[in-house]
Amino acid sequence: MPAHFLRESGDHIGDLFSHFSDAAQRIMVYTTQDYIDILESLLKEWNIGDRKELNDRAEKARDYLMALPDRLKRIADRIKIPEKQYKFKWIAV
Repeated sequence: MPAHFLRESGDHIGDLFSHFSDAAQRIMVYTTQDYIDILESLLKEWNIGDRKELNDRAEKARDYLMALPDRLKRIADRIKIPEKQYKFKWIAV
C-alpha cells in the first residue's frame, strides 16, 4: 500500500500510516470490518465462488479467496487497537 511509505518530517517511514490507521479504527472511520465487507462484496459481485473448470492453481486461489473473509474476521477479533493518542502535525486544533 503506497500510504505505508508516508511520513511526517522527523519521523520514521511507516509510523504515520500506522498511527493514522490506529486512529481511524478507534473512531470507527475505516475499520478492519469495513475491509472485510468490501472483500465479501467483491467476491459476490465477481462470482468468485461459482467459478468452475479451473486449473489446479486457479482452484487453489479461488478457495483461498473464498476463505479469506472468515480468516480476516478471526484475526480482527484478536486485534488490539492501541489507545495511544497521536498528534498529527497537519491537524491544528
